[in-house]
Formats: sequence, structure tokens, C-alpha cells
Amino acid sequence: MRSKDIAGAAVLAALASLLTLSGASTLLRMPPPFSYLVFDPSEIPSLIAYFSFNFRVSVLVAVIHFIFLLFRGEFIPIGPFMKFSAVISMLIGFHVAFKMKRKEIFCVMFSSLFRALVMTVVNIIVLITLFRDLILSISSNYTVGLLFILLVTAIYNITHVVLFNYPIARAIVYQIEKIKKLKY
Repeated sequence: MRSKDIAGAAVLAALASLLTLSGASTLLRMPPPFSYLVFDPSEIPSLIAYFSFNFRVSVLVAVIHFIFLLFRGEFIPIGPFMKFSAVISMLIGFHVAFKMKRKEIFCVMFSSLFRALVMTVVNIIVLITLFRDLILSISSNYTVGLLFILLVTAIYNITHVVLFNYPIARAIVYQIEKIKKLKY
């Protein structure tokens, strides 16, 4: 990895960590009982790294931020692991779709659906093992409660990529590219 890539990853991981420390990563929560679902801007630096550098740099940003969250995150280690799973699955989704040489809108949709699928599997494991009471608070029928939580969470994950992470990251990268083209 080039020193430029390492420096970019360090700066973007620091930005992700600062967004977490600032409290910005907890401002846009879903209403209860889904308040653990947060539209978190600290995911955006990983996507900026993907668009500005490459897949490896974006993964490095996500890994560094994950390590930071293990020390400063919420509900350690489950919360940081869930965040890392969401970000990595989003990045893998983008990477796979771009490798298929598809249009960017396809890549966004593929990434969001891939993230939703991966997070559904991860959520099934976490919910069944740790959050039986949450499932039963949604519905007295365990299966109905679980399916409802998974549906809401899948919609959240798709929305997080399509309407939050992607447009903000793309707008920032566009502005950075405009600045880089200016002649001094």
C-alpha cells in the first residue's frame, strides 16, 4: 500500500472517530423500540475512501474505526461489531458491483441490498441469542416479532446506504475533485 493510501486512511479513520466522539453518530436515531438503529455519519469516511482511493483503503478506514469503537463505542463489543459488519458489507457490495462494470446506480442498489442481506443474517444471530425480550416486546408471537424487526432493520440498512451514506459521500468526493482541479 502506498504512503498516500495509508495517510488517506489515517485521516479518514480519524474523521470517522471524531464524528463518533462528537456525538454526531447518535443524533439521527430511529424511534423506540428501534433506537439502536442510527443514521451514522461516521460510516461516510469509509465510503469516501472507496471513491477517492480504493477498496483496500476503505477497508483499512473501517478496521481502524472498528478498533476505535471497541474502546469508545456503544454496547461493546456487539455495537462495534454490528457497525463494522454493516460498513464492510456495504463496501463489499460496492466493490463487487463496480467489478461487474455496472452503472453507479446499480452499484448503489446492489450495495444496499447486500448490506441488508448480510445484516439480516447477523441480526438473526444477535437477536435470537441476546434480545429475546425485544422480539417479544414487538409481538407475543416470537416469529412475527423477529420478522418485523428484521424487516424494519433491512429497510433501515437500504435507506442508510441509498439516501444517507452514498449521496453525502458522493457530494463530498465531487467537491474534493473540483478543488483538486483548480489551478493555482
